[in-house]
Amino acid sequence: MRFRGTWILLLVFLVLGGYVYFAEYRGRDEREQQEAAKKKLFATPPKDVTELSLIFPDHRISAVKKDTRWEITEPQGVDADSSEWDSLVSSLGQIEKDRVVASGNLDVAQFGLDHPAVQVSAKSKDGKTVSVQFGSDNPKKDLTYAKLPEGKEVFLTAVTWSQAFKKSLTDLRNKNVLGFVQDDISSIRIENGKNEIEFQKSGMDWTLKKPAEMKADGPEVSSFLSSIQSARAANFAGPEVTEAQAGLMPPVSKVVLHDSKANTDRVLSIGKSPEKDKYYAKDESRPAIMIIEKEIPAKLLEPAATWRDKTIAHFEQQSIDEVEIARGSEKITVKKQGTDWKLADGRKAQSDKISNALAMLEFERAEQFVDSPAALSTYGLDKPRLEVTLRQTGKDVANLKFGNATHKPEGTYAKAAGPAIMTVTTDLYDKFNLKADDLAEAAPPPAK
Repeated sequence: MRFRGTWILLLVFLVLGGYVYFAEYRGRDEREQQEAAKKKLFATPPKDVTELSLIFPDHRISAVKKDTRWEITEPQGVDADSSEWDSLVSSLGQIEKDRVVASGNLDVAQFGLDHPAVQVSAKSKDGKTVSVQFGSDNPKKDLTYAKLPEGKEVFLTAVTWSQAFKKSLTDLRNKNVLGFVQDDISSIRIENGKNEIEFQKSGMDWTLKKPAEMKADGPEVSSFLSSIQSARAANFAGPEVTEAQAGLMPPVSKVVLHDSKANTDRVLSIGKSPEKDKYYAKDESRPAIMIIEKEIPAKLLEPAATWRDKTIAHFEQQSIDEVEIARGSEKITVKKQGTDWKLADGRKAQSDKISNALAMLEFERAEQFVDSPAALSTYGLDKPRLEVTLRQTGKDVANLKFGNATHKPEGTYAKAAGPAIMTVTTDLYDKFNLKADDLAEAAPPPAK
């Protein structure tokens, strides 16, 4: 009986504990959620809002939602920034009513509500419309007076909500300079006056097709596309500015991106500069004339040499297992054995010196190019001061000859595969200008 009584008491305790949990703790969470919901000014879920208007004393900005995108309906002819309109709708659903400060028939002018700073009106897909008017701020500037258009109460709400809706047309319009998906671009054409530069993509690599065919600097081209894709208009020209006045008929420069997925061209035209470091620009698929920062216009005026592949020698450091350095008739060879490097005479070489030299050669870029060189003797390359050959399992992978020193820019003439002669830094020359004793590890001290 005593054992049975214990079980009964335990059961009663569990029932009471469950009641306390559901009635007090869980019930408290539900009550708090209900109280928070009561403070919300509107119950319409943001996803159900299909129209939104911001009504100011002297103008109105309105938009409708079609599928997942917003379209500005007033004023007409302006593309919307859908993310900005989604943010407005989200803010509308978060507005909380703080406390009522006045009600009944009253003079709302004292609260700045005779001519509201902004009225927000939203229509949901069920046809219902909700609106709120924001007036002036309280003396502490942390709360704003507000009311419903047909309501008799003036209440306070956090000033952040009124500020969230005080947006200009520029804030809410599409500010993308040019819309495209970078991976879909298969060719680029840059026109600046009489000059034309053209690139073609093959796999992950870019080739410079005009003015001469050569390998392009892939990271440079990708960075250029990224800069256009992420660029935003700083402002927009007024309706009184024509394309001719903006220097867009014809444009000063132009970039044409071919979108292979959509089989269309994405065209950005650049015009005159209306102010310091700013330029008129136009996405040819949209009517608006933008004002953009100077970076893209400046890039379009750069010469073809800017875009070429400036890699000095093409190889992968980890695949190299032999390095030969020739200085006239003197040759030094080091070969990799496991993780060590060995000189021809069997001495162990300083691995860090070899690794550092190879790393610099792999990642450093040429300073300048001479595409139509004179005789090699002009640059000291008929009898190079230094010649470096990199091999993998006995096969030549890369070869680089160093000629005379240069002064403008300071460096050294060099030549790898191909006809072009380049200028490289003196530091690169010094990394390989080594003798066997410079490479060999110091002999251990004699045993005592």
